[in-house]
Amino acid sequence: MNESENGSPFPTIIAHDRPIIAIVGRPNVGKSTLFNRLTGTRMAITDDLSGVTRDRIFAPVEWSGKRFTLIDTGGYLRDSEDAIERAVRDQVEIAVQQADVIIQVCDVQIGVTDLDREVAERLRKLPHPKLLIANKSDSMESEARMDDLFSLGLGDPFPVSAATGRRSGDLLDAILALFPELDLVEEDGEEVVRITLAGRPNVGKSTLINRLAGQQVSIVHDQPGTTRDTTQTRLSWQGANLVLMDTAGLRRRTKVDDPIEFYSGRRAFSSIEEADVVVVLIDAVEGCVMQEARIMERVIESGCGMVVAVNKWDLEDVRGEGAEEFRKDLRHRYPFLRDYPIVFISALTGRRVTRCLEAIGRVGKNRQQRISTSKLNRLLREAYAEHPPTKDGKEIRLLYATQHATSPPVFTIFSNLPQLIPDTYKKYMENKLRDSFGFEGTPLRILWRKRSETKMSRG
Repeated sequence: MNESENGSPFPTIIAHDRPIIAIVGRPNVGKSTLFNRLTGTRMAITDDLSGVTRDRIFAPVEWSGKRFTLIDTGGYLRDSEDAIERAVRDQVEIAVQQADVIIQVCDVQIGVTDLDREVAERLRKLPHPKLLIANKSDSMESEARMDDLFSLGLGDPFPVSAATGRRSGDLLDAILALFPELDLVEEDGEEVVRITLAGRPNVGKSTLINRLAGQQVSIVHDQPGTTRDTTQTRLSWQGANLVLMDTAGLRRRTKVDDPIEFYSGRRAFSSIEEADVVVVLIDAVEGCVMQEARIMERVIESGCGMVVAVNKWDLEDVRGEGAEEFRKDLRHRYPFLRDYPIVFISALTGRRVTRCLEAIGRVGKNRQQRISTSKLNRLLREAYAEHPPTKDGKEIRLLYATQHATSPPVFTIFSNLPQLIPDTYKKYMENKLRDSFGFEGTPLRILWRKRSETKMSRG
């Protein structure tokens, strides 16, 4: 069993229950463009620069009422002394081992290269069904250039233009034909908690996701910007199904001048907006800096739950006066963190990582919590009796409260003069809600609306 340092079980990775199709090939043949085309997404970053994709990227594809899982991989290279290139090659090998079908993509405009031949030679030794794609076949004329591809020994090449979508539907039909017994997709009633790991470069996001998954999901390297695409991993823990998303490190916009890093950041922020809970990682050695505060504010604005994880707490020289002093200092500098859990972990050793998962679980439940109208109005009366709002000598009444949404919780409080209620009183009411109902880790939205007492009495 995959266990943490203190013996608590880690999550277990959920195997894909649909056929898995892996896209492989040398760099710059259009693998990521094909992946985006077939999945109908922009998950994979595409660029003319070689070696943009590094980690495996998974996404479901639904076609003709049936579904399979597609994996995008980095460009396959020969033996290299570069650590990242070796790690990319390892990721390709893992994808091939996981796959039920392997697609090799070639560039019909360039023709067969030595590296294409090397990839094909390795694939021919495998028992998997294979499809050979002649990408960039934008016209009938370009299909005439496919003759060289027959020499790869992987069967008839299938002409496709990933950029324009030409014959992509025919390719999907060909993939489904390999799985005639594949069931039609049923309504998915499964509840999952979507968790995004976010933070600056090199704070340990990829190390944490690999620790939780018990395998190398994301490439780990000291070089900033190693992670580019957002990877997703499905895990099961204590009866809950989790989708864990690793993201690229986020730097200040003024420091981003590379287009790949720009689009990596865009996808990271999209993952934040899609998440139920975001884990913002802080490097215990470097401490919390303004960029982390900006990321946290972005998370709260998006309505996601948030857990702050101080990573690398295994290093003796960072503990200082202890976790509690670190936590107090953090909340003193950033008072909004009063409402959010701060945990101390070591992704490298697994120390206290399950406490991070426990905090995620609490926050996820708090974000979905619904309070009855009777309890809300009892709290409203108590708060008003304890501390009625005042402004310019005018009597401000709090008339009624209701909750009308969750994820995040949204409340409406009606008043005779909502426009006069001070911001300090609004914060007071938020704190009363949190203290009374335990909304740790989730943003609250409170809408202040006008309603007359006469209408209320008639209603």
